[in-house]
Formats: sequence, C-alpha cells, structure tokens
Amino acid sequence: MRFLLPLLFAAQLSAQTAQLSGVINHYAAVTAFDTCTGAIQIADTTGFRVGGAILILQAQGAQIAAGNSSNYGQVLNIRSAGRYERAVIDSVAATAIFLKNRWLFPYEVAGRVQVITIPMYENAVVTDTLRARPWDGQTGGVLALEVSGTLDMQAPLWAEGAGFRGGQPFFIDNNSCSFAFPQAAYYYAAGNWRSSFKGEGVALMEAGKELGRGPQANGGGGGNDHNAGGGGGGQISDGGRGGDNEEPNPLGCDGNYPGIGGYSVLNTSGRLLFGGGGGAGHANNGLTSAGARGGGIILVRADSIGGSNPVVSANGASATTADGDGGGGGGAGGSIWLQTTKTAANLTVTANGGRGANTTNINANRCAGPGGGGSGGRLQSNLLSLAPPTGGAAGIVTNSTNGCNGGNGSAEDGETGFSQPPTNLPEGTVAFTLPVITSPPQSVSVCADSTALLVVGANAGAWMYQWQILNNGIWQNLTAGSIYNGVQNDSLFISSATPALDSSHFRVIVQDAYCTTRVSTEALLTIASPPMAGFAATVTGFSVAFVNQSDLATAYYWDFGDGSFSTAVHPEHTYAEEGIFNVTLQAINGCATLEITQTVVLLLAPTAIFVVVDSTSGCLSAEVAFQNLSSPNATVYQWTFPGGTPASSMDLQPTVTYGVSGLYTAQLIAANAVGQDTANQTFYVEVVALPVANFNYVLQPGGVVVFTNQSTAGSTYSWDFGDGSPVVTSADASHLYSQSGTYVVTLSVSNLCGSAILQQNVVVTIAGVATSLVEQITGIRVFPNPVEEQLRVDCSASGAIPLSIQMYDLTGRPLLKLQDILSAVTDISVVGWPGGAYIMVVIFEQGSVVRGVVKQL
Repeated sequence: MRFLLPLLFAAQLSAQTAQLSGVINHYAAVTAFDTCTGAIQIADTTGFRVGGAILILQAQGAQIAAGNSSNYGQVLNIRSAGRYERAVIDSVAATAIFLKNRWLFPYEVAGRVQVITIPMYENAVVTDTLRARPWDGQTGGVLALEVSGTLDMQAPLWAEGAGFRGGQPFFIDNNSCSFAFPQAAYYYAAGNWRSSFKGEGVALMEAGKELGRGPQANGGGGGNDHNAGGGGGGQISDGGRGGDNEEPNPLGCDGNYPGIGGYSVLNTSGRLLFGGGGGAGHANNGLTSAGARGGGIILVRADSIGGSNPVVSANGASATTADGDGGGGGGAGGSIWLQTTKTAANLTVTANGGRGANTTNINANRCAGPGGGGSGGRLQSNLLSLAPPTGGAAGIVTNSTNGCNGGNGSAEDGETGFSQPPTNLPEGTVAFTLPVITSPPQSVSVCADSTALLVVGANAGAWMYQWQILNNGIWQNLTAGSIYNGVQNDSLFISSATPALDSSHFRVIVQDAYCTTRVSTEALLTIASPPMAGFAATVTGFSVAFVNQSDLATAYYWDFGDGSFSTAVHPEHTYAEEGIFNVTLQAINGCATLEITQTVVLLLAPTAIFVVVDSTSGCLSAEVAFQNLSSPNATVYQWTFPGGTPASSMDLQPTVTYGVSGLYTAQLIAANAVGQDTANQTFYVEVVALPVANFNYVLQPGGVVVFTNQSTAGSTYSWDFGDGSPVVTSADASHLYSQSGTYVVTLSVSNLCGSAILQQNVVVTIAGVATSLVEQITGIRVFPNPVEEQLRVDCSASGAIPLSIQMYDLTGRPLLKLQDILSAVTDISVVGWPGGAYIMVVIFEQGSVVRGVVKQL
C-alpha cells in the first residue's frame, strides 16, 4: 500500500525533489499551552508556518525515587515524559503558534516540552548527512521528516549522541579520601569531591543531587570516590554498571562504588525517549572522562526508501578514554520511528548503546574503573526484520602492570534494546474550535400545562451544555426531573409549564472540555392563559358597530346570526332587515377558543298611523271603531280618547263610545324597544236624538202659507198640506192654497232613530183671485226647490211672461225685485243667501202667483 500524507497538508509538499542535508528541523521550547485558544507559546516562531506539521515532544518530567538509598533514581511515574504527537499549525503569531486540532495529551511545561517542525516533501534526496541538532536541555535531539514519494538516501540520517547529555567532567584536586571511610552515597551536591556528575535522563535533576552513583532515572550514575567508573545510560532497558577502582596499596582509597547504570523506563507505550546519558567517571587528577550522550530521536515516514547509503542511526555515543581516572559511561541508544512501504535491501537502522570509556593508567600498577556500556535503544518500524539495538560494551583497563589489565573492573555492558512494530503516529482529530453561540434561545410563550422548548444553536463541536434559571437574582443550574428534561443538552424541555413559571428567565452555558465558556442571552418564558371573550354592540338603524372587549386573544371569528361572518377585531355589520339576531364571537389564541353569544335586537322606531273606520253617528250614543295602521315593528300601543269611553286603551283596534255630538281628537302612541311615535286624528261625532216634530206658519196674501220647520233631530221631512196636494219633503215649505178654508197640515219628521208627527189646523182666507188666473199659473215651475245656488222660474207652460218677480223673507222684507222681464224663463242667483224659507211673488198682467222657496246651506 502506498503511503500517503494527509490530504490536508498536500499543499505544503514541495512539488520538486528536495535536496537535503544538515539540520532541516526547527526547534522551540514551549513556555505555555492555552487549551482555550489552541495556542502554544514559544519564544521564537522562526521556521514555523501555517499549514506546516510539527512534533510536540516532552523530554523529561518523570518522577523518581529520590531518597539517598539503593532505589534512588528508579522511575515511579513516567507522567508525561516521552509524550509526543503530530499536529498542524493553523496560524502563527509573534510568540505563539495556533493548532488546527486539539492536542491529545496533557503536557507539563516544566518537563522540557518542545515543538519541532516536520518538513514534508513529495520526493527528497539526502545529499549529505541529515542531522538532529543535539539536545541542549531545552530543545533539539530530534530529526523528523515526511516524504510522500521516494526518500533517496545518498547520505545517512543521523541522531547519534543527540539525546540526553552525559555527566559533565568534574574534579577537585587533593581530595581527602580515606580507605577507612569509603564514599557509598547515591547523591551529592555539585562541587563535592566525593563523586562525579550523573548522566541526564527523563527525570529533571534536583538541586543538591547532581552528583553520585545513583542513576538519574535512565541517566547513568556518576562514579564515587575514588576513580570509579560512571554507569552507562539506559532507555527501555538498563545501562551497564561502571567499573571499580582497585588501589595497589592496601591503605589506598579504593573506588568500589561506581555509577549505577541508568534504569530502564517502563510503560513506554506511546512514548519517544532520548537515550540516557552516561555518568561521568570520578576524577581527582584532572584526567576527566565525561559520560557520553544518549542517542536522539528519528521520526521518518516515506513511501519508499532507497539510495546508496540508506543508514538511519540514533546510536548512543561512546565515552572517551580516561587517562588515570575513572571512565565515563556510554550513552544509551535513542528512538527511531520508521514507517515505509518499500525500502532498499541494504537499509541499516540502528539505535545501539555507546561503549563505556576505557581507562589508561598513568601509573603502571593502577586499576582505575572503566565506564559502563549504554543500553540499546528502541526501534518502532513496520520493517519487522530489523534487529533489536545492541547494548554498548563496558570499557576495559589498559596500560596497567596490575593483574587488572585487560579486565573491566566489574563494569557491565548495556542491555539490548527493543525492535517493535510502530504504534500509530498520534495526532488529534478534534478541530480546535471554540464554542460559539450561533442562535441564542428565543423567548417563548406556551399555554399552561403544556411543554415549552428552548433551543440554543452552536457551532459544531463536542460542547457541554448547562441550562440555568434566574432565581431571586441568582442564576441556578437546572437539574433533570419531572419538570425539566435536557438540562445538559442543546434543547431544554419544560414539561407541564405551570403559571408559577410565568415570566421566568432562562439561559444556557455552552463550554468545551477545557476552559472556554459561552453564556447565552436570556430567554423569557411566558405562560399564556386562555382568551376571554366579550363584546358590546351599538345599533344605528340597520348598522351595528361591535366593540371587541375580549382579552388575550390573537384572532377572532364573528358570526352575525344572519349568515354573515367576519375576522375583524372591531367589525361593523349592516343587516338587511329588522330582527333579533344571535351574534357569536369566538376569541382565539394558541391555547384555546372561547366564545360568547349575545342577542342583538335590530329595530327602528315605529310609525303611528290610524283611521276612523266605522260610523261617527248613532242613536243616543255613537260607537267609533279605530283601525291601527302603525308599522309592524311597534310592540306597544297607547290610545287616549278624551270625551270617549273608554278614555284610554292598549288594544290594537279599539272601539270607543261617545255620548255627545261634537269634534273629538283621538291619540295613538306606537312604541317599541328603541322609540315611539304619536298620531292624532280629529273627527266629528254625531249622536242622534229621537226626532220632535214642530212647525209654525205665516199666512201671506193670495193664499200663500209659509211653513217654518222647528222640529229637532230630524233628518227627513214630509209635509201634507191637507188639500190633497203632493207631499213636500223639504225641511221648510210654502204652500198656495187655491181657496179659503181650514186645512189640517201634517209634518212627519224622521231620523235613523225614529219618527215624529205634528198636525196643526191652518185657516186660509183668499180674496180676489180669478179662477181662470189660478188655472193659468199652475203651469209655473220653480226649481230646484230647495235650492243651493241657482233658482229657475219657468213660466213657459203658462204661456205668459211675468211683469216682475219679487223675493221676500218670512218677515216680509223684500230681498229681490226683477222687472222688464223679456223671457218666460228667468234664473235667479241665491249664492250667499242664508239658508231658510223665502216667499217668491210672480206678477202677471192677470194677477200674481206666490211660491215658497227654501234655500239650503
């Protein structure tokens, strides 16, 4: 399978074959980690670029047994020492780099954490040795690179002696040793003549414990007085013990307490360790032998590896020969992490331990202690054929005439290291994003006893949520229960929201697993109540204005009771006709629909009208019927009849009795719920009495008798003049008797109530009238009689034209005299004459004719 770098960083690869040599990595000590922002604080960001890969590595910080005893230096807790991971830079500031993804492991800055650039290439040629810059106590010691294609090695990858530093050379001249008081302690403070410096390891050096045979974790112990050898550095296995110094003089100061080899570091899964430094040999003659440096760390990923010199080495350094004093211990092999799919057959990968120092004695019979060998390192590779790294050999004694010559003075070789399959290169995948509230919870209004939902929106991430409620001015965390669910999720469910929660304020805290906290704005929970429905109506004619008096409603539906509807708040409606209508209003909100029905009475004020429909006359009394023609919307009728019986009524069609004739006024008030109207009628009532017949008469010349009717209560009249002449029916009458005599005159008076008769004897005396004349004038016609306006005197039948026509009232006063009449027919106007009886005298040459005339009103 072809090895591919993550696509995210493909843009960082060099498109051409890179020419590599020397130091290609940049190193920077970490001063702080900011888990909130993803910033790693470093003093110098030179060489660190956006999108570039880095290796985070903590070199030290392990906890060791620190008592001055035989277990001094044993690793009790590796803590974060050797932790490492790959990361990618998101941005670069002046004194910090920011990562794209969160780092995986906790790091302790005091444990010497550094970041190292990992150059990435498509193809690369190593033209000269690629080296790790040696560890300086803060940074360095690592060679790392990635090649997606072919790594052509024309020169080696080299981290030999680039790891933990060996014990530094140190001596004090004229030390005061004594064979009786050997120096067996495991640590001494710097500057003490009794021992030499320990080699550097994964545990930080404690002040006052810099010297002594006790190892500094995997750093070899320094040789104690006198001239004992230093212990070899350790790694994943133990370093070799230093050699003893044997003095030829029995009273001399032997060196039987050499440096103990560096301890193996256990539980190294997921760790990359530098090889431990060798302890320094003890020196008192100025012929010092420092402990050798351990091997560094090489991390390589390449699809294929080839070339003429494919050597990858992280061997520990060998200590230099000591002339006359104790020899230093060899450095332990370092760590190599190598992954490739294809490689050259001659590939060499080593992380062997360094050799302990030989001792060359300036005095032929001396036996100064040689240095112990460094342990083998650790190989992690998918190339399973790689041999485990070998431990370094112990030094030997040279140039001595003593029997110790050629021996190692009990110094020991370093143990063999390990070759293992590689663990995955650790790299964080969780983006280094901070929580951002993208949509705060919104205020909601819900119905009582229903469920409310508050939701917060945030950017993608493994955020933690905590909902809170404001209680008496203090924000308190909500706990899950019967009311609240989802108190630690992005959605908070509030079940059975009671009115007690009305106007409650809620918010949510969104935070990451580190230290960033975001607090949302507040959301108000309102518990809505069902609406209340009510309205009032004002009627104007056929139009009704409705005033909505509902509360808490958001919508309305009106049913006007006549098949019409509306959704307006305050509608106006015009009805087509009067009536009683059941108007229903539905008040609606999200909680319920409530309705109210009221009766609206739509009436106009009535119109009062009536007429008299029956007779206004009667015998002794008159019954008058009234017809009510008022508008049908009237519901109450109030009649008043002054002078009548009854004087008032509430009947629809009353009948009233009047006992006296005269003008009367009736009143009708027609009313309903909205108003009333009044009508009046004046009418004449005739109460007819029983008739009484009576008359008087006046005798006129020539046999004329003028009768004056003095009857009462008559309506029709009948005169019988007692001479056999025709009956006359006028009220008053005049009659011409043809001869003298006594006549019985009868007057019959009638009305609708009955009749009455009066008879009187009338004595008539006529003188000087010829019979021929009387016969002649009987043909004179006077009509109409009674007369209203025009009276005609027709003498045509008599064949004579009158000489004059004269009119008299009953007192004999002349009223009219017509002379020079030229025609037998004469018309006389009586317009303006008072009503009553008059006497007409028509004079001819032969004589005169008298007639009675009645003028009607």
